Amino acid sequence: MLFCLLLLTVLTPTAPAGANALHQGDWLLRGMVIGSQAAQVHSTISTIGGAVEIDSRIQPGADISYFLSERWALEFTGGISRAYYRVRDSLIGDFDVGRVDSDSVMLSLQYHFLPWGALTPYLGAGLYHAREHSVEPAAGIPDFTVEPVTGPLVVAGADYHLGGAWFASANLRYLKVPTYRFEGDGFSSELRASIWTLGAGLGYRF
Repeated sequence: MLFCLLLLTVLTPTAPAGANALHQGDWLLRGMVIGSQAAQVHSTISTIGGAVEIDSRIQPGADISYFLSERWALEFTGGISRAYYRVRDSLIGDFDVGRVDSDSVMLSLQYHFLPWGALTPYLGAGLYHAREHSVEPAAGIPDFTVEPVTGPLVVAGADYHLGGAWFASANLRYLKVPTYRFEGDGFSSELRASIWTLGAGLGYRF
């Protein structure tokens, strides 16, 4: 969907200046369905060896942007993110580790290329922070904890003005996850990865 919205930059005539603009002082609240995919996952596990896998997930999400000017905006995303972990190729085989829910926040500064047209593509960069909210170990897995992490992110997206205060929105985010640790009874693991997320939904300007 993101590719289609960006393609419309070329195909859609530019609206009269200011007709659809997101102006300085505007807020844009987006509700989205977000899919996440881990890539470049590297892990070490004490005692039993093997590798940690992170399941792909689809879940609801929301973000809000404040426009510092017609071209520049600050975007804030917050909520509870969920991830399922699994170990493969260990000395005792493959098994589920459990579910981790994290309180996560993201803040990015974004540049909007065509603020006066119906379609507004943008690029941005910023930081995210995630901290363990709750852990649900799989059957037979002892309780464990997960360290908080902070890392960089980049985002590419587009908003398409549907009429009135409504926009269709899509974005693609890349998060670089630094090394973090799982600690439990008699074991520990280190993990680093990159996370891609793709979101699509609706936005409301106020």
